[in-house]
This record gives sequence, C-alpha cells and structure tokens, in this order.
Amino acid sequence: MEFPAVGYRYYSSGSLSGAGTWGGYWSSVALGSSSAYYLYFDSSGLYVDGGNRQTGFSVRCVRQ
Repeated sequence: MEFPAVGYRYYSSGSLSGAGTWGGYWSSVALGSSSAYYLYFDSSGLYVDGGNRQTGFSVRCVRQ
C-alpha cells in the first residue's frame, strides 16, 4: 500500500506545506476532544505523533 507525500494544511492559517516531501495521515485514535494521533513521514523516516484535529492531514482507509 502506498501513502503519497501529499503534505498538509495548517489549521491556523490555511496554508499548504510539504507536498511532495512530507506526508501526514490521521489515525482513528483520539487523544481528547480536539486531538488525535497521526502518522507522518519524510525522507528521514516514519513517525507517530498527536496533534490538533483541525490540521488538514489526509485520511486513508487501511484494513487491519
């Protein structure tokens, strides 16, 4: 399965960043009422972090 480096949208300004070099995808696991986990990657590796759900990361269905 491929996860394209589609970038993301800043929730505070609406500007786009990282297209072609960075990818962020939301998890279904919430961290509270306004945050959730997300997976992201760049040329250095693959990571998991938590962030504001207003950030414009991509969503992709993945079967477990």
